Amino acid sequence: MSDFLKKFKSVFVVEAEDANAQNAGQQPQKPQHPAEMTAPPPPVKKSTGAGAVSDKFVEVLLGALEKSNQEGFDYLEFRQALKNLARMPMDEQTRFHSAYAMAQTMGITPAKLVESAKVYLNVLANEQAKFNEAHAQQRAKLIGNREEEVKNLEAMIQQKTEQISQLTLQIEEHRRQSEQIRSEIGESTVKIENTKADFDTTFDSVSGQIQEDIGKIQQYLK
Repeated sequence: MSDFLKKFKSVFVVEAEDANAQNAGQQPQKPQHPAEMTAPPPPVKKSTGAGAVSDKFVEVLLGALEKSNQEGFDYLEFRQALKNLARMPMDEQTRFHSAYAMAQTMGITPAKLVESAKVYLNVLANEQAKFNEAHAQQRAKLIGNREEEVKNLEAMIQQKTEQISQLTLQIEEHRRQSEQIRSEIGESTVKIENTKADFDTTFDSVSGQIQEDIGKIQQYLK
């Protein structure tokens, strides 16, 4: 990183170690109860919508500001002056007046400071637009197609689930029909066999009488 970027980084971003030191001084750690020291299960990876200041993106944005740095004293130098005055025991309004007093010696007015700051805001907005475009392309490439694949699979699951439901109903209907036919077969079998038994009994009775008469004819009519 160039000296310019290092200087900018100190102006715009609080270094991680400084922030950690401040947090350590402001919020002493609470001793953990033994039951609380159990390692939690690994979290599911998902976006929470909350980001963190990234050194990589700081360098990208400050590099863009460096390329657009205006000649002479402008907003960036004014912010550096504010940063330097932050070490002094004075309130925020006093710091701004003190930094502006120095800027006035170089022909700077509040309007020029605001105009200069807006130039850098436009630079950052352009970087944001480029990042958003790259982000959209990456999302379409890495996520968009996969999301479409998930939708197709879910549609197939829904379709097959409905088919299974329909087949289940058909199976139940076929089972009911099968049981009904088995019952009808049983009833028909009983009827048929009873009818055959009645016929056989009747046949034996009639044919027995005839055979009996034949025997008597042969016996009595010689």
